[in-house]
Amino acid sequence: MVMEMACWATGGPQKYTGRSMKESHQHLMITAAEREAFLDDLQQTFDRFAVPQPEQVEIKAIVASTRADI
Repeated sequence: MVMEMACWATGGPQKYTGRSMKESHQHLMITAAEREAFLDDLQQTFDRFAVPQPEQVEIKAIVASTRADI
């Protein structure tokens, strides 16, 4: 579902068919440290695959927009 959501959120033709971010993550009680670890993994992935800066900014903004619900 992560790829479906990412493709949808970045303007792809896919439609996200999963549950809301809040519903999907509410019971997980994700900590600030876990969120930071995810963001670090995301940056390492960007670096490994040489994702251009404009795309990194776009995806980071999408991720940041989900913060209140995760």
